[in-house]
Amino acid sequence: MNAPRIAVLIATFRRPVGLERALRSIATQRLESHQRLHAIVANNDPADPTPREVVTRVATETGLAIELVDAPNRGVAHARNRALSVAHEQYDLIAFLDDDEEAPEGWLGALLATKARFGADVVTGGIVPSFDMEPPDWAIEGRFFARPERATGTVRPWAFTGNVLFDASLLARLPTWFDARFTQGEDRHFFARLAATGARIVWCTEDAPIEHVPVERVNPAWLTRRMRTIGRSVTAIERDTPRAAFAATRNFAKGIAWIAIGACERVVGTFAGEARRVHASMHLAYGVGLVEGSVGSIGSSPRS
Repeated sequence: MNAPRIAVLIATFRRPVGLERALRSIATQRLESHQRLHAIVANNDPADPTPREVVTRVATETGLAIELVDAPNRGVAHARNRALSVAHEQYDLIAFLDDDEEAPEGWLGALLATKARFGADVVTGGIVPSFDMEPPDWAIEGRFFARPERATGTVRPWAFTGNVLFDASLLARLPTWFDARFTQGEDRHFFARLAATGARIVWCTEDAPIEHVPVERVNPAWLTRRMRTIGRSVTAIERDTPRAAFAATRNFAKGIAWIAIGACERVVGTFAGEARRVHASMHLAYGVGLVEGSVGSIGSSPRS
C-alpha cells in the first residue's frame, strides 16, 4: 500500500516569528513511520525576504521538507489557492495551519485518527488561545477567546483553516476554491461548498493548535469590530447560494433582533461588569453586520 502523502499548508503575510514557530511545530508531529509529511508556505508578500530565510533555517535545522511559493495577489484567499495549486496533485491529504498558530506533537495524529474512526472526508477542530500577556479579568470572565466545546465526531456544516485536514481529491468537486470576494469567512465558504457536495465534516477535540493572541486583540474595540465583520460575512456567504433572497431577508430580520438584544443588554450592562458591557456591544455589532451583509454586495466586508 502506498504511503499517504500529507502536506501542511501555511499562508503567511509579514509574520516571520509566527511562521517559524508554526513550521517548527509541524516538524515535531508524531506520525506513523510510513506517513510522509511536507509543508508548503505561500508568501503573500513576495518582496519580503524573511519567509525564505525562515524556511531555509527551519528546513536545515529540523529536516522538514518545505516548499516556498510566492502568492503575489494580495489576500489570504489568493495565498491559500496558490498553496493548493501546488499541493492538490502531489499529495493525498492536505492540512492547513495559520501563521499565528503552533501545533502540539499529536495534532496531525489526532486528526488522522478521527478521520479514520468516523469515516470523515474533512476533520476540523478548535483553537486554544495563548496570550502574549496576562489577559484582563473581563476577558477571562466573558470567555471571549474560549474554544467551542464539542465532542469528537460531531458532524459540522463547515470548517476553518486554522485546524483542518481533508482529502486532496475533494478539490476536484469544486470549480473554484477559496473565493477572493470574501475578505473574511472565505474558509467557511469553501468548506460549506464542499459539504454541499456530500463531503462529511467532523469535529476533533484532541490536540488542538495554540493560537498566539497579540495584546492588541484583547480589547473591547477589536472584539466589537470583529463581530460586525463576522455578521457581514455570515450573510454574504449565505447569500452566495440559490436561496440568496431568502438568506438576505432572514438575516436582515435576525440582524434587527440582535440589534435590539444588544441595545437592551447595553442598558443592563450600565449596572453590570465590563464583560457584560462588551458582550452587549458585540451582540449589537453582530446585528449591524447582519443587516449590512443583507443589503451590501457579496464579499464587501473588510477584514478586521
